[in-house]
Amino acid sequence: MTSRQTRAAQDPLDFLAFRELVSRTYLRYAQARLDAPALAQAAVDAAFVDIRRCWPQTLSSASAPQAAWHHLRLAVTRCLEREAASRPLLAGPGGDAALLHRHAGMPVEDIASAMGVTVACVRVLLTRADRESAGRVR
Repeated sequence: MTSRQTRAAQDPLDFLAFRELVSRTYLRYAQARLDAPALAQAAVDAAFVDIRRCWPQTLSSASAPQAAWHHLRLAVTRCLEREAASRPLLAGPGGDAALLHRHAGMPVEDIASAMGVTVACVRVLLTRADRESAGRVR
């Protein structure tokens, strides 16, 4: 049994189910933010380590997906800071939503689910991101 299998055997089933549900989306987000596929996977892995570490608090938060998304954003940001990525990106949740919708082609409903917010919230985030992008062009 590998160390990853041993660790997975010790993880709660709800955490494993959550990880299975969102891991593909998390990786798509990290790959869009980071230039190297290995770095993107490392960021996602680090995020899941952080999420697992505080899993009971994540579950008891107002929105577990939103709390978990926060860990992903922090892990990706740490990688970006270390690698000093050169491409300019929109910051914050609006940038996340725009990246997932415009660049990764994800439906608004899936983005809302992954980020732990409402569909209406994602639409507002996308509108704000569009305005911010338009302001940068001028």
